[in-house]
Amino acid sequence: MRNTLNKTLIAAAIFFAATFVYAQKSTEWKEKETFHDVMAKTFHPMEEGNLKPIIARASELSDKAKAWASAMPPKQFDKPVIKELLGKLSTESKALADLVAAKGDEAAIKKSLHALHERFHEVAGACSTDEHKKDKK
Repeated sequence: MRNTLNKTLIAAAIFFAATFVYAQKSTEWKEKETFHDVMAKTFHPMEEGNLKPIIARASELSDKAKAWASAMPPKQFDKPVIKELLGKLSTESKALADLVAAKGDEAAIKKSLHALHERFHEVAGACSTDEHKKDKK
């Protein structure tokens, strides 16, 4: 009985330790995910020639970028380069929202959204954990 209890406790300890390590490596950033959700739902339709989603949601995209830039980052993402990139993302998102509000031409909206999408990927790349970067070398 005692041996079974010890094995159960050891198995539970290993499970919780593994869960903790996984959680540390895969920390999510809520504001990143909410920005990405709106970005995906506006950028991908634009690729297919549909600007209605970005026209309807440009202000929301800007708000999500601003919220992400001002959010407290998870510890591993609290870096000057990420803060700088988020500032650019927020500024560029606001410029896109202003362009849409001013009824800018389609080519300018597409160009701005494409650049913002690239900026998002730049921020996301900077948010990659060091462990993932080491694995890719």
